[in-house]
Amino acid sequence: MKIILLSLFIVASCSSWEQKDFEKELDKPTEEAQPQIIETKKDEKLLEKFEVQPVDEKKVEAKAKAQPKTKVITKKVIKAENSKKKIVQVTTVVPVIKGPPKDYPPELLEVNAKAKKVWDIYRPNHYVDQKIYLDINYLGMTVGKIMVLNKGKKMIDDKEVWHLHAKFKSAPFYSKIYELDDTVDTYVTSDKFLSIRYSLIQRETKQDIDDLQLHDRDRYKTFWFYHRKKSDGSVKDKKEEKPIPYFSIDPFSVLFFYQGLPLKDRDVYEIPIINKGKILILRSVVEGREKISTSKGTRKAIRLHATTKYTGDTLKSGDLYFWFSDDEKRTLLKAQAKIKIGSVTADIVDGQ
Repeated sequence: MKIILLSLFIVASCSSWEQKDFEKELDKPTEEAQPQIIETKKDEKLLEKFEVQPVDEKKVEAKAKAQPKTKVITKKVIKAENSKKKIVQVTTVVPVIKGPPKDYPPELLEVNAKAKKVWDIYRPNHYVDQKIYLDINYLGMTVGKIMVLNKGKKMIDDKEVWHLHAKFKSAPFYSKIYELDDTVDTYVTSDKFLSIRYSLIQRETKQDIDDLQLHDRDRYKTFWFYHRKKSDGSVKDKKEEKPIPYFSIDPFSVLFFYQGLPLKDRDVYEIPIINKGKILILRSVVEGREKISTSKGTRKAIRLHATTKYTGDTLKSGDLYFWFSDDEKRTLLKAQAKIKIGSVTADIVDGQ
């Protein structure tokens, strides 16, 4: 995906890299992005609200009782039975969602309405410690590796969330030219799978970047804190506040979101992606089933073709393809991003 394949794919040169060497790198302590611009008490309260905490079952249960998340709708419908029609009552339980503020952009109402249809068919399909390793390949050469991991459940703002994590490292031969060491941590609600907190850290030869995005669903807003320090000593700090669709997700956790969708042939999903205060629409088409070769043998796979656009304009960056295992786990087996010269792929080498 060009924001995570987007931010994790590289274009580089040659040689191989042993999986065991990459796994040693994962033993090193990891960190999450930290904002450098904290100017007001409002900023402090916001960061405190989105602080990651361990799961507190009592709080989860108490909040569920205090704030019912569903309402019951009963209506009369005409039902045919034994060639006769009769009126019956049908009861439906639907989630209660707080409406947007009065100054909410009208165009986002339409985006949100379309996205809700996708979230309505999503069903949780995630496992603690679910882990995969992928090789990043370009022109037949491994130029980096990615580890993707479900680290289990945490709490943010008294909400139970999944903690999803990824680590990217460029191959040693390439690091001598330009080193990349990137970490992604994202937190999504365990019930509705909505992004709450997204952290991207990029430690590179010429720059260090801390990118923190906090998504307040109650206020329909995202808060973006950005810090970049270049090797020449120059620093760029940025902070923004923007409206977002209620039903939306970050660039990384969309890979897990796919796992909970039906993925039937010819299904089309339009998924709003939040990144740096902007809304990107990821249009994904399930093109069909096929068998693909992997380092773990031949696997039955579901192929998705995704294109991205901002406000109706298709990005020039090219198409994205994903292959998920055609079984109950929906494991990511392969991803591909077309670029100006050839394509960059991520291929599974371990995990499931």
